[in-house]
Amino acid sequence: MIMGEMSLPSDKSESIVSHLTEVSIRLQRLIFAILLVAIGWAFLIDEMFSIWFASIPLAAGEGTISIYSPYAWLDTRWTAVGLLSLWTVLPWVAWEAWRFARPGLLPRERAWLSSMLAGGVLFGSTILITGWLWGVPTLVDWAQQASPVEGIGLQYDAVAIFQMALAASWFVLIAFLLTLALVLGRAFALIDDDPFNSFRLRLHFVAALSLYVVTPPALQGVFLPALITLALGAEWVAERTPAAKQPRGRTASPVLDGSGSERLILFVDCSCEGVCPRVDEKSLAPNIGVLRLNALCLEMQGQEALADRIQREKINSIVIGGCDGTPLPFAVKKSLAVAECDVTGLNRLSKSQVTGTPELTDWAESLDLARASRPWSEDSARRAQLQLIQEAPKELSALVVTESGSLPWGARLNGGEVLLTGSNRIDEALIKKTETAGIRLRVV
Repeated sequence: MIMGEMSLPSDKSESIVSHLTEVSIRLQRLIFAILLVAIGWAFLIDEMFSIWFASIPLAAGEGTISIYSPYAWLDTRWTAVGLLSLWTVLPWVAWEAWRFARPGLLPRERAWLSSMLAGGVLFGSTILITGWLWGVPTLVDWAQQASPVEGIGLQYDAVAIFQMALAASWFVLIAFLLTLALVLGRAFALIDDDPFNSFRLRLHFVAALSLYVVTPPALQGVFLPALITLALGAEWVAERTPAAKQPRGRTASPVLDGSGSERLILFVDCSCEGVCPRVDEKSLAPNIGVLRLNALCLEMQGQEALADRIQREKINSIVIGGCDGTPLPFAVKKSLAVAECDVTGLNRLSKSQVTGTPELTDWAESLDLARASRPWSEDSARRAQLQLIQEAPKELSALVVTESGSLPWGARLNGGEVLLTGSNRIDEALIKKTETAGIRLRVV
């Protein structure tokens, strides 16, 4: 596992050998199935070719299509057998790929792959069947009518026609799959407007490599124009499809910490099974992202949603609203450590109720949540709180400070009092700030 890359709490650490062993087992099953299916197609391939060539207008006259190289024709027959066998077991191939990749994928990657496999198998097969039964005969008919040579008989190589149809089919299929991958990538927020998005570049690289491999030697001269058409056409279609909306709250924006490094902060508004009240996003600094969960410690779905946000937005600071972060499962803490993501908690479950006007209550809420804007140190969080002291409403009668950051058992706030949460150190900066604002300090 690479440091800085987010993993799922459910991930298991396995060696490369174990992954290769699993791949080998799955490939053996698929290869065995393909060989069995190939035996059946081998007995039907001649009849399939006869039916297909009969549908092409060039085959209307006997002897129009010839075989000039028996060895090339033998290679063509077995190529067709192999492709038909692979197409027959394609749903099983997709299922094996899904089962192998699923444990290591984030939720949105999982949704993208499942949609990609289902759409690719279903619609890709439909496109291929339509192309071979209608598209290729129609194109051949148009080409014959567009370039007749008077007085000269026409003879066509069966191998060349098959290779041309196969190359066209590969191009259409790769174009469809690339377009589908880009559209689904935008739909599941894996691709943004950045032209150098890593996921987008990987898709284009795979498409370019696939196109190069399947392009026959006779058509290598059109590889570059075909590649440019493929990339631009797929992007043109994808750009006209709707992109995903931001899930479960707003996104984070960069802020500089004390060392001058950029920080991306995500506030996890965990309700702790409905015990902790929700936070109003307006009370948080505008640079803080928000993720609303029901119970981060208990629900795997919430843990996966957190991992997804960290991976997509490159979050490096997590602030939990309900607890102080200590109850998090070990697997979650390990995932955050691997992603090099700091975690702190506001412990709002033990928050004392403020009695006073709505203005005082809102200010107390902002004072408490100000710690989330600078979670990298207690001193930074305290400075964020001190900046709000000068905005204290007149209804504030006293600012209460305790040794533990929370009221002792049995103690209560008086009317108009607000508890200063977070760092409990009473230093010169706090005293000076409260004296300047005319606020009384009460130490409990």
